[in-house]
Amino acid sequence: MLTNIHVKNFAIIDEADIDLADNLNIFTGETGAGKSLLLGALNMALGARTQKDIVRNDADFALSELTFSDVSEKAKDLLEKEGYTAEDEVVISKKLLSNGRSVVRVNGETASAGLVKELAGVLIDIYGQNEHQSLLKKENQLSIVDEFAGKDLSELKGKLKEEYKTYSDLKKEFESLNDDEQARKRREDLLEYEIDEIENAALKDGEEEELKDRHRFLANARLITEGLGEAYEALTGDGRASDSLSEAIRALSRISEYDDRLSEMTDALSDIDSVLSDSIRDIGDFQNSLPDDSRELEEVEERLDLISKLKSKYGATVELINRYYEEAKKELERLSDYEGYSKKLKTDLAESEKRLTALCKDATKKRKAAAEKLGAKIMEALAELNFNQTEFKIEISEKDGYTANGKDECTFMMSMNPGESTRPLMDVASGGELSRIMLGIKSVMAGKDSVGTLIFDEIDAGISGRTAQKVSEKLSKIATEHQVICITHLAQIASMADSHYEIIKQVEDGRTKTSIHRLDDKEIKNELARLIGGAELTDKVYESAEEMKKLADARKQEIRR
Repeated sequence: MLTNIHVKNFAIIDEADIDLADNLNIFTGETGAGKSLLLGALNMALGARTQKDIVRNDADFALSELTFSDVSEKAKDLLEKEGYTAEDEVVISKKLLSNGRSVVRVNGETASAGLVKELAGVLIDIYGQNEHQSLLKKENQLSIVDEFAGKDLSELKGKLKEEYKTYSDLKKEFESLNDDEQARKRREDLLEYEIDEIENAALKDGEEEELKDRHRFLANARLITEGLGEAYEALTGDGRASDSLSEAIRALSRISEYDDRLSEMTDALSDIDSVLSDSIRDIGDFQNSLPDDSRELEEVEERLDLISKLKSKYGATVELINRYYEEAKKELERLSDYEGYSKKLKTDLAESEKRLTALCKDATKKRKAAAEKLGAKIMEALAELNFNQTEFKIEISEKDGYTANGKDECTFMMSMNPGESTRPLMDVASGGELSRIMLGIKSVMAGKDSVGTLIFDEIDAGISGRTAQKVSEKLSKIATEHQVICITHLAQIASMADSHYEIIKQVEDGRTKTSIHRLDDKEIKNELARLIGGAELTDKVYESAEEMKKLADARKQEIRR
């Protein structure tokens, strides 16, 4: 549920902080007051691309922040999967800077736009003109049927998806078979050569890194020899460190018995002498271990060249080379017994297709049963939305070829007038009718939809009177299962609000500002009167507004019993 919307410096919205109720929230306002800006701010936070000129003049940034509470387990699972702490409250924010850069955060942590869009998909549904149009797409219609069918079909679709992958892989492999015996022989020869080449190389994990280290050492052997010689000479030559240190120890030893501090100095220098002796010995040993010819360097270079050659042919790492080697052995084994391999592959493909066909038929059966029930329920819902004497049904037909979703195609069919045959929805419904049809479908799906918040924009397009009243009642009904946010200009819909907000545009100190605030009972009556009345608001208009609100509250109680 969306509990708070905080918007700052978004076009003419200076700052708005809106606490929302958990049922039906209605937003109204004069034309041009900024109702579309509120929706734009919501979309910005939810990952939509937003132009930088939306940042309010003289501001450095625009901010949209949405707070959701009591989020679904699906949302928590998504957050955990992406490494975020899963909590009951989720805060999504986007700050758009005036230079066009933006910062997106989830619960205070930087997030990608992709994650926010995915998260938005399980938290909120926004139904505007574009979303109503999406109802015309057959794949979306099939998704609605599948969602209505529920868990039984969902589990079957999981099996179908797995089997389709098996079938597709087998089919691809079968289609790649080559019946040209000479071509197969050439391929066998090449594979045998490649396998022998990799086997003879006997590559080891980590070998290349070790060789590179050794090569660096051998390539600089002369410099190393010179440096070791100079160090050895400096420590052991006449008048050098070793002699001077020994002389100092002898001098202190003669007087160390006269003071404890002198004894400590002697011991310290003796320790240094021991370390120095060890270092001189180590330098000498290192000198003796240096190679006395360039043969090893040549061998290391040859080995590195071989590894580089194999990497260019078979893979960028030893792991990838070994993987290629294993695949090459399997392919060679198949080619060596081509007839047996092709026969087995053909059998496996046929068996997979048989299983896939059975799963598709089962899915079709379940979809048709769900489509019949869903179609009847949608028909009832449409009647409640003043679609009188209309007919609605859902057709499930078969497509050519398999998909991961089966072979089914779904078409929502509707007749708007008695005596007319049903036709695809896209051929008969106008934009306004589509919005009401979507509302009817959503009312049927309310108990099955895990998304907590539904936003309806333009739901009142092209309607008035009795139809508007029916729409308001349906919104109120859906609000028993979901939080509903609706932007409207119709009094019939606004009167059913559980929480009513007004969007006002005004000029202060020479600047245009849009503000949003929740109305109290008196303000609600005034706003309903504005929606009902014309240029002049008379006492009769206010009385009508008051009566409309009382009737709406009474109807709401009936609906929610």
